[in-house]
Amino acid sequence: MPTRVGFWAVLLLGLFAWAPALYPGYWQGWEGFAPVYQSVTPTALATVAAAPDLWRGTGSGAYLLAQPFLRLGAEPTLAIRITFILAFILGGSGVYAWLADRVGDRGAGLAGLAYMLLPIFLGTVYVRGSVSDAMVLGLTPLALAGLASYADRRSLVGAAIAILSVLWMWRIQAGLALMLTIMLILYALIVERNVLAALIAAISAAAGLAALIPLWGTSSLPPTLFTANFAQLYALVDLGAGALWSNGGVLERYPFQIGLAALIAGVFAVWGVTTRTANIPPLLRRLLWFSVSGVAVAVLLSLSASEPLWRLTRGDSLLTYPWQMLLVIAPLLVTPLALLPVLFEEMAEAGYWIALMTLVVLASLGATTPDYTQVRPAVRPVALFGDNQILVLSAHLSEDAASSSAQLEVTWQPLRSLEVDYNVFFHALTIDDEAEQIVAQLDVPPLGEAQPATSWRVGQVLTAAYTLDLSTAPPSRPLLYYFGYYDWRNGSRLLLADGDDKLVFYGK
Repeated sequence: MPTRVGFWAVLLLGLFAWAPALYPGYWQGWEGFAPVYQSVTPTALATVAAAPDLWRGTGSGAYLLAQPFLRLGAEPTLAIRITFILAFILGGSGVYAWLADRVGDRGAGLAGLAYMLLPIFLGTVYVRGSVSDAMVLGLTPLALAGLASYADRRSLVGAAIAILSVLWMWRIQAGLALMLTIMLILYALIVERNVLAALIAAISAAAGLAALIPLWGTSSLPPTLFTANFAQLYALVDLGAGALWSNGGVLERYPFQIGLAALIAGVFAVWGVTTRTANIPPLLRRLLWFSVSGVAVAVLLSLSASEPLWRLTRGDSLLTYPWQMLLVIAPLLVTPLALLPVLFEEMAEAGYWIALMTLVVLASLGATTPDYTQVRPAVRPVALFGDNQILVLSAHLSEDAASSSAQLEVTWQPLRSLEVDYNVFFHALTIDDEAEQIVAQLDVPPLGEAQPATSWRVGQVLTAAYTLDLSTAPPSRPLLYYFGYYDWRNGSRLLLADGDDKLVFYGK
């Protein structure tokens, strides 16, 4: 048996992709701790800090890998981090399995490693913190590998892997699964030229859709305006993996870049296939042009020029962001890298191949430095204010009789960009059957004037302590405390998910 150096390179060098998931603490992604909370009690569609939606919502399949670790007593944050790690490993090994028979061990190893280190994969995990999209990225190459194996050898194992992968994706996020099904059918027909493989993808998708019939009609308003999230072309091809962009005046990191390695490899592969036509098998030629075309279509659909098409087809009801189309074609981004050792024989030599692997790793380092928090939240969130806007992770009240004061320490996370500089209110009241009487109150910006709410970064963990002077409160009567957020311009309060407009704490 030949030495599978490419396969072992995927497993070992893939450490650069998933090692940050093992660092102490948890990273401050767009979805915050919501996936951690959701994993504890997974439902058909996520309900923790998320509006249930058949197409855009997150299904229970996203948290399937976390369940064994939770049953063994692992902390929810650890179980979710392991889920992200397994998504990386599934994706990289899936790309290798898909391409190894076509381009050889080294080409497949190069592509598998590049897939794990794609800026859009790293951004999905470390910028967005999206378990659902990360799992889809992990399963898509397995579906491609299964279809290719069936097309080549009529492998029943390959067909089973493809079926299970497609079914699983439909239980993770139906909108992305529909787009991926279209891509898989086109791949089977155009690249593999196998109608049975296309039928496997289509029938699996139909079964996955049928399984969602009990949820049919479950819909909600999108968490963000679809047409406000088109990408800019320069952002998609920005060569800095850690580049920043302005989201309503708040600097965010790009979660959707194509990446330096994929861009350069694509240019070289197209040049190679047009100049060295004699030694390239037809299937690889079809694979390259299918990949280039797929990437071009996905890029176009991510730009504002495609807005009329999204509206006409109602496709904007399937995804949260237009640039999620890049997740659909993510495996196609690395196929040019896999073809380089085929198109240029010298690149299959050890020295050149090692240099390419090194460049792939170096090009990704800027995207593997997330911002961590050492906050360890409880199993369930304390509260959720607004339309999934502010997630309260913890709130601790303490009373000090010696100083006649009460202090409330609150830790929270914004899950949406806020358009209002909300204030917080912290009130102490006497408990009276006849009427409530405020004996002390505090109404201030949550973090002071220097950090207004509109400047908070999505997913950022914030902590503040608020102190009330209780010197004028009745000394022998227990107090009631209210806490919440309000618009200082008109006094309207942010509502909780249960309809109340405040958190209530009871003094001793």
